[in-house]
Amino acid sequence: MTSSAISARPYLALNCAEERIQVVLGTSEGLLFSEEVLCPGQSIRHLPTAMERALRVHGTAAGDLAGIACVRGPGSFTGLRIAHAAMYGLSRPFAIPMAGLSYLELLGAQATPFTQGEIWVLTYARKAQVYMQGFSAGQNLGPVRPMRVTEAASFLTSRPGPLFLLGSGVRKNPDLQRLAGHKHLPASLDTPMPAALLAAACAAEYSCDPPAPLYLRKSDAEDNIEAIARTRGIPSDEARRHIPDFE
Repeated sequence: MTSSAISARPYLALNCAEERIQVVLGTSEGLLFSEEVLCPGQSIRHLPTAMERALRVHGTAAGDLAGIACVRGPGSFTGLRIAHAAMYGLSRPFAIPMAGLSYLELLGAQATPFTQGEIWVLTYARKAQVYMQGFSAGQNLGPVRPMRVTEAASFLTSRPGPLFLLGSGVRKNPDLQRLAGHKHLPASLDTPMPAALLAAACAAEYSCDPPAPLYLRKSDAEDNIEAIARTRGIPSDEARRHIPDFE
């Protein structure tokens, strides 16, 4: 197979980190297919059919894919698990290489051309908590961190401004919206643009080993394990012993 034929093989990119699922198909030369569905808690219903449509519309066989990239987090536990399972399930029969993408880095990178100064991406983690990461001139200012909204507000207030803020963590927390001296980027940048998701997939490092989801806090199910176990008639101690089986 020639190098030009290899380069023309498309990549499939998946994102289920938040309330919108995204499926993108394309090559380094351009976008071939893009679908986005707002479906909170329903990604398992919509992701497989969207993946099937992406391949069918352009007559692409799964075995012809150059790679499958999946947003690895941080984000919804259920969404990340479903996206990673879908990626691995499609990859395994055809030995398709896989790659993981950082969600906050995607958002920071696509916002960089619109700003001059520090960008801070804050995505919703749970009530009164966010995931946060900063960027400057296309470089990250440290790892993504889970933080309480009060801690994030205090930290951002201490930074020399002006700062540019974006993400679902800002939209869903009025305390962050009221921070003085900082600029809020448009909500349209809170979700990866299809072209940005495809570009990240084309530039990613691929492997035959699946990337690990990026979980930065306990799941809500772990916090509510006693109530969940009780409704199923399972002793809570036994339920807790099985938590590592799902990690």
